[in-house]
Amino acid sequence: MFERMRRGWGIAKASWSVLKLHPKLLVFPIISGLSLIALVGAIGISMYLERSHMAALMEFLKKDNPHDPIVYAVAFVFYFVCSFIVIFFNAALVFCAMQAFAGTTPSLRAGLSTAAGRLPQILGWTLVAATVGLLLNALQNTLRDRLGFLGTLLGGLLEFGWAVATFFVIPVVVVDGLGPIAAVKRSAAILKRTWGESLGGEGGLGIIAFAASVPAIALLALVGAIAGKGAGVAIIVVAVLYLIALSIVFATLGAIFRTGAYIYATTGEAPSSMDPKLLQASFRKKD
Repeated sequence: MFERMRRGWGIAKASWSVLKLHPKLLVFPIISGLSLIALVGAIGISMYLERSHMAALMEFLKKDNPHDPIVYAVAFVFYFVCSFIVIFFNAALVFCAMQAFAGTTPSLRAGLSTAAGRLPQILGWTLVAATVGLLLNALQNTLRDRLGFLGTLLGGLLEFGWAVATFFVIPVVVVDGLGPIAAVKRSAAILKRTWGESLGGEGGLGIIAFAASVPAIALLALVGAIAGKGAGVAIIVVAVLYLIALSIVFATLGAIFRTGAYIYATTGEAPSSMDPKLLQASFRKKD
């Protein structure tokens, strides 16, 4: 645990050194988040304006038909669109991070242009990722209902294995322009050659992100003890804004780290802004 925290802190600092030089990289997760909010808002507004549709939807939901094909179709379309937004801007971010590691100034326009140029591959990967994600979620629910805690554990292991195998998919799509199946195979092959970087680094980074979020979570927990309503609302707003900013920063740091790890895994050379000893300690050759 402490070793993962130490490694995560080291990787966070290394990724932060890149972000500090190129803060414009934060633009991509911000746009991604705003796009998701706009999507949900547009759906909400359209349903509000078309109140007959809203009434029909509420009536349908009251029938308690969770296995109706319409429910699955609507959920899949929504999940697909949300996944595409995140993956598209993440691909643009990875390209700009590669520019930064190459010693050039990242270009937001070039990042978006590159992601747009990989649109067929990104759409293909989004389809695969959304399909597998929903299937894994359904499988995990089934295993949990039938096996209890053991089912939850097995489902979690399956999701973890999928996350590991696909860790480098987006860099592979950006660099090599491979389709979704070929990208998954190449990502898994990279992990087989240099096992451990994604596990140790990403997990440690997640621990650091959680630790940084604790103050805001503690503030939210104490809101009930605040006497004045205005003070309570102010604390909630500040805490929420802090958590949003934190998620944006760590999403960017995670993409930077993944890009640096990909460069190291495919070339054997650590990017100049990352300590080779840190990467070597995370990457372990399989025996």
